[in-house]
Amino acid sequence: MNPMKDLLEDLRSLSQQQVLLRAAIALALLGFTTVLLIAGESSVYALVVLSLLSACCIINPHTVLPAAVMIYCLAVWWAGVADPFDPWAVPATLCLLLLHTACALSAAAPAQAELPRQLFRTYAVRLALVAGATIVLSLVAYAQEAWGYSGGLIAVLSGLLALGLAVGLHYWVVTVRQAEPTA
Repeated sequence: MNPMKDLLEDLRSLSQQQVLLRAAIALALLGFTTVLLIAGESSVYALVVLSLLSACCIINPHTVLPAAVMIYCLAVWWAGVADPFDPWAVPATLCLLLLHTACALSAAAPAQAELPRQLFRTYAVRLALVAGATIVLSLVAYAQEAWGYSGGLIAVLSGLLALGLAVGLHYWVVTVRQAEPTA
């Protein structure tokens, strides 16, 4: 039994939804690479490795590899961008969010399985909520920086407030809302 042969066979027999998810994985990493090039200076070596990891992630999204790729992306960002909290960090973050979501959905079912449309709708709403919260919190952080609050108590309280709101929203969406009987 050859695991690589099995993975390549899975690629040949992907369902239409799995093809779209694998394309989203490629698009997310291509977007991250583009933003990385715009935001800072990165070595050719880092870009080649990122391209190879992208291919590996497309072939095998249901292991720990996507997490390793995201950690590599963070390390490349930190090393290649002079100011890691550059405004280009928001699009880079959104690319990593898309990568995570596409890999998770791709790993949720066998490669040949048809995924229900309701699953995509549910995750599209969740992805939009998290992306919106990411953008809003980034704007709050940039506003605090512009107003001269570079950290300290204001930053800690803002972070705790955001965390509390996120946990409350998650509790409401996952627990309370799903517990309500449907008519």
